[in-house]
Formats: sequence, structure tokens, C-alpha cells
Amino acid sequence: MRKRRIVSSKNMKEVLDYHNGRTYKNKSKRRQKINATPDAIKKQNEKMAESELRMTIDNNFKRNDYYITLTYKEQPSWEQAKKDIRNFIRRLQRVYKKAGKELKYIYVAEGKRRIHFHLLINREIDLYTEDIEKLWTSGMHKLVLYRGQAEDAIRLASYFVKEKRACYYEKNEVFKRRYTSSKNLVKPQVKVETLKSNNWSNYIEPPKGYYVETDSIVNGVSLEGYPYRFYRLIKIRGE
Repeated sequence: MRKRRIVSSKNMKEVLDYHNGRTYKNKSKRRQKINATPDAIKKQNEKMAESELRMTIDNNFKRNDYYITLTYKEQPSWEQAKKDIRNFIRRLQRVYKKAGKELKYIYVAEGKRRIHFHLLINREIDLYTEDIEKLWTSGMHKLVLYRGQAEDAIRLASYFVKEKRACYYEKNEVFKRRYTSSKNLVKPQVKVETLKSNNWSNYIEPPKGYYVETDSIVNGVSLEGYPYRFYRLIKIRGE
């Protein structure tokens, strides 16, 4: 037997075939449990955060939503920056509420050289340069449209986690999380199955309407010493 964990969003499915102490039966003994180093744990946490983020982005944001970058005229402290972004979000929420809409957002704070923010928000109303200038008075902004495809969610999540890594471990105690999001985001669906077969075939048969992203396939051994395989299925456009 083996376990299969499937996480599903609007345009993707991420599949993990794995074993644990109950499911793993093999003539050869499992590999010795890895003594996880701080770096190994850090990398594992980053992978989990990136996976959660890309599926959340794909599940909640669509084509032509807003991707906004906020910068500063003068470099603030981290404490002041946190106040600034919270105030910006509150002002934006009031604008949406006045229009009878609900704001959804994800943002990340960065600052290896200069503090700035990247935000992804749902486009329930039209926003223009003058609107953002009224809401963000601390510096400049850049507004572009999000393309809304699975590949965009993958790329954006990777960028957020990679860029955040630069300041995340620099004793920044203000923005402890890798990213911040609104509480109204729809979580991806998670399903865990038990399969009869102990092994998996080298060939992955995608379900109808999906294709296998071959670059996503990973065959490895967990920190507990059990084999696993991970891969991503992407919905075919127009299906």
C-alpha cells in the first residue's frame, strides 16, 4: 500500500505519492532516517510555504486582477513600514466596501536593499493611478495586470518566497511571515487516498483535461527515510 495526497486548485493538482511506517513494505530496509540539519528544515519549510502559496494564488485570483508594487521615497524602519502597509490595506478595504465589494489580497514585504511591497488583489473595481496615489502617499507605485494562468501562480509564488528569503532570516522580527493574506481566501481542496499498490509506475497517466508538468516531477526520500514522488498536473486551457 501507499498514500496519495492530492491538493487541487482551479487550474492545478499537486500529487504526492508517499510511504510511512504502516504502508512501506519492501524486501530491502528503508533508508536510515536523516538527521535533519537547520538548513534542511529551512528548505523543507520554504518548499511547503511555496506550495501553499501557489495553490492559494491559483485558487483565488484570476486574469486581469491587480499586481501592485509599492515603494518609498525615503527608507522607513520595519516598524513604520508595517504601519504603512496596514493603513494602505485598510484604505483599500474601505474603497471596496463603499462599492459593495470584498477585497482579497496577498502581499509580501521585501527589503534586502530598500523596503518595498508586492501585492496581488482581486479586481472587483477599476483602480487608476490617481486612486493608488491617494491610498499610498509614502512613495511610488506600479500597477500591472495579473495574467491568471497556472504558470503565473507558480512563478509568482516562487518569486515571493525567493525574494522574501533575503530579508526573512536577517533578524527581521516585524514581518515574521513569508507573506500576509486576507482571511477570506478560499483554501485549496486536499484529499488523501490509500492505494493498494506499494510502488508507482514510471509513467504518469494524467486525468482527462490535464497534462503532467514534467519539470515538476521529483523522486526522492523523505527525512524519515521513505521514498516519495511528487508531480504537478495543469489543466489544459479551454477544457
